[in-house]
Formats: sequence, C-alpha cells, structure tokens
Amino acid sequence: MKKIFVHCSLTENQESFLRKHFIIKKHDANESVISTDELVKVAGKFEGIVCQGNLVDKKYIKENKNILKAISNVAVGYDNIDVEEATKYKIAVFNTPNILDDVVADLTLGILISVSRKICLGNSYVKADKWKKNSWPLFWGDDLKGETVGIIGMGNIGKKVARRVNAFGLNIVYHNRNRLDKNTEKKLSANYLDLKSLLMQSKYVVLLTPLNKETEHLINKNAFDVMRKDSFIINMARGKIIKEEDLVSALENNKIAGAGLDVFEFEPKVNKKLMTMDNVVLMPHSGSATYKTRIGMMDLACKNIVNYLVHGSNDNLVNKRIL
Repeated sequence: MKKIFVHCSLTENQESFLRKHFIIKKHDANESVISTDELVKVAGKFEGIVCQGNLVDKKYIKENKNILKAISNVAVGYDNIDVEEATKYKIAVFNTPNILDDVVADLTLGILISVSRKICLGNSYVKADKWKKNSWPLFWGDDLKGETVGIIGMGNIGKKVARRVNAFGLNIVYHNRNRLDKNTEKKLSANYLDLKSLLMQSKYVVLLTPLNKETEHLINKNAFDVMRKDSFIINMARGKIIKEEDLVSALENNKIAGAGLDVFEFEPKVNKKLMTMDNVVLMPHSGSATYKTRIGMMDLACKNIVNYLVHGSNDNLVNKRIL
C-alpha cells in the first residue's frame, strides 16, 4: 500500500476512509503546525501529503521529489505550497474549492458590519457593566445603505459577497485580474474600476484576491494614501496582501477609519498595536470555521488524494500543467 502523511485533524470516518487505501502517519494540526524543517524530518518517504496550515516548500518537495506524487491542501488557497516546484517534478497539487464560499462571504459581511457599527465595542461595554445611563451618545457608527463597497478579487467568494451587500443597499465596485462579462456585472450590480479609482471611491474595501507575486503587499502606504479618510479595509484573503506596518501607520495617523482582519501578515503573530485599537476587529483566520464547512473541506481533501493516487482522477487539480 502507498504511504501518506496527514497534517490535519481527522474525524474517525475520514481516518478510516484513508486507511482503506493507504498506510498513514498523521499529525493533528489542531495541536500544532509543523515547521518546514520538522516536516522534512517526519514526513519523508511518503507518496502523498494532506496538509492544513503548514508550509510545503521547495526544500521538502525537492528532498522527496522521487517518491512524492500528490499534495492535497485543506483550503481553497494554496500559497502555503510551492506549486512551481511541485509542477517541476510533476507532483499533483489539489485544493478544496467552492465548499467554503458561502461561509467566508457570511463572515465578510459580519466583520464589515462589526467595524461599521462598533458591535465588538458595544459588546465589551455591556459585558463590563459600564452601561449606566442613556445610550443615546454611545457607539455611533457608519451607514451601509448608499455607501460604496469595493471588492478586490471578484472570484467565487467575491460574487457571493456582492450578492449579500446588494441586500444592504450598497453600491458595488470591483477590481479583478480579469474583468467580468457585462451580463455578470449587471446581475451583481457591480461596476469595474482600476485599483486606484476603487480605493479612492470606496467606503468599505474588501480583499478577496489570492496571494501571489502580484498581490503581495498590494495594499501598502501608497494605497492607504489614496483611500478615503472615513474608509474601512476588510481583509478576508491572505495577510501578506496588506503590508501590516503600513496599515498600523495608516490607522495611527487617521488615514483610514478602521479595519477588519481575519488574516495577518505574520500569523499567528499579530501586531500588538492592532490589538489595542478600538477601530479594529480581529478574527483568527476563521473565514471557513463552521462545522459543516470545515468537515466538508477535510472530506474533500481526503477524497482528492484517494481519487488521484488510487483512481487516477484529476478533480480539483491546481497545477494542470503536469497532465
């Protein structure tokens, strides 16, 4: 039987499913995330790896190029994997698309509303038993209806967000690597803008673009300098899309009104200044964190590696150039 390494928490059913097809060695990613050096030590000589959260880089891939055949990522994004190196050695890389689109869109709206209406501040205020008088002057926030939301990255999740914000009466502009067709734009009530124009016009800037060489530090000092002073930035994509020190500076100097972050440049480390700011809402990379979705992602990651190594299926293959 083929051997695979699983860096992921598994349900009993998922582990049983994999053991029908493979000899497996596992590490529960809920306990800790294995570093690259540790991965090289404990996960060598395996034909497949199921990974969640950890970095599968050039070093690991190169050292296992003669035996490694497949990497199944428990995420829709795959910036934690050196896909180019894997492709070089014809190692298949898989992801778990579509399953998490709705719940990430839901949390995007939740964070957007939280920063605009100061929900976290109000919650803490009431729980601290500080509410002793008329609530009229407390926690005045910002309107949604009639304002403009700018979506950077109009993929599957971006489209789901657009449909949701339509219900709140927001105007939608977007920027994407490829412009949508006019029919889709009409259905979403979304207007295409270049990046600078989007940043200048939007009250709420939502990041949903993949992380790559073009988008790393896409939002930096130059971006914050052109944004509205009353604007909020919401990052649901990848932390490195924002240059975090520039974000902190923009918030400290009132270049923007606030931020909602589910991801961070150096996660799980979070800039301590962000933790002290009342106009910032923080979540621990939880966009897909519902029971149904996370179990579904793990299910699909397991199926992907079985389908490829056992049945020769290419469903959800990221690097199609290996075919």
